[in-house]
Amino acid sequence: MKMDKKSIKINLLPNSAVIEVVLILLLSSTMVIFYPLVSEQQQQHQQDEPPGSFLKLAKANVPINIPLSKGYIDGNIAYFIATDASDKHAVSSITNNTGFPVNYAPVLNNTPESIRGQGYVFSNGIEGEAAGGFQLPVANAVPGDKDYSPLWQTNFVKWNDNATAGELKSVEEIMAAHKNGELTITETNIIINSPAVKWQDGSLQVKENKTITDDTPYGGGQVLNIDTEKMIVTMVAHRGWGPDGKTVYYIATDATPKMPADMIGVPYVQSDEKLVGTSVVVDLFQFTNGINGSGPLGYQAGIGATNPTDSNYSPMWRISFIEWNDPSKAKVLQTINDITEMSKEKLITITPAINGTHVVNCPFFDQLTLIKYQSKL
Repeated sequence: MKMDKKSIKINLLPNSAVIEVVLILLLSSTMVIFYPLVSEQQQQHQQDEPPGSFLKLAKANVPINIPLSKGYIDGNIAYFIATDASDKHAVSSITNNTGFPVNYAPVLNNTPESIRGQGYVFSNGIEGEAAGGFQLPVANAVPGDKDYSPLWQTNFVKWNDNATAGELKSVEEIMAAHKNGELTITETNIIINSPAVKWQDGSLQVKENKTITDDTPYGGGQVLNIDTEKMIVTMVAHRGWGPDGKTVYYIATDATPKMPADMIGVPYVQSDEKLVGTSVVVDLFQFTNGINGSGPLGYQAGIGATNPTDSNYSPMWRISFIEWNDPSKAKVLQTINDITEMSKEKLITITPAINGTHVVNCPFFDQLTLIKYQSKL
């Protein structure tokens, strides 16, 4: 790639941390679309655009280690991560047990009951590997099952005094014991975002190329390594901006519809689409033209509508596309207010992706979490 001799280096200061950005004037560019959700016509339009500016964020893609937890599904061991919870006590408990900070996301309580995954946690019984010292928890489905959801409702299971406790490894066994009066099930409204990572005969897609750079394509899987001995999964964290311009990183674990899910390399989860229209989904804006850069569509980094510390934060993101009506007038946008102002001035057009049905499970992490848990791969 040929570059003009002019190279302007600027410093941005979101979240009190200096983010080095290199703004380079290009003589020519042919963009590779990292996350190919745009049409062939749009791709051709991008290739025909005159030379423009390039905004390349340092550490645009970073490997992050996230601890695994395990449980039973249909009698088999499965491995999960936990990134968000709707209950403060659950947030504290999971964070203390895994050592990894879990986001507090109270809006997950609004997950419709019909599409919640069901998780069963034992509060007594036989000794085991679970955090409470009892047997491993049990869940009802794996990715690919029609009733799978990464948003698990917590149900507490307690053996009754007159029962002989044993190890139960499936929802069917739990329900049979409950019907026989051997145990009590207490439903809660505690929702935990705990996507399955590895299960019987399946796992999240692992990238073939495990060398991560700022130019690593967005597709082809979001996982670099699954180590069930060390109980760690290494995933790719992508850099973006929060609503106030602070740097955030996010991973992707599942999505809907199937076409973009396949392109990202994550499971297609039908229940994700049923969250549209509820407060459980929040907006994430990606750019389809304008400033070339390290965003998933080949342009500048995207902007999320909430930070992980906001009261309306959710890991479930409804994707919208931002298009500059005149790409020659494009400038770097960092905040939701920037988007609002450009929209008022009719400089950009905002279009919900795939008619508003494109939802991605993208837990957010701040820079401190990223730094602490960055993988050495």
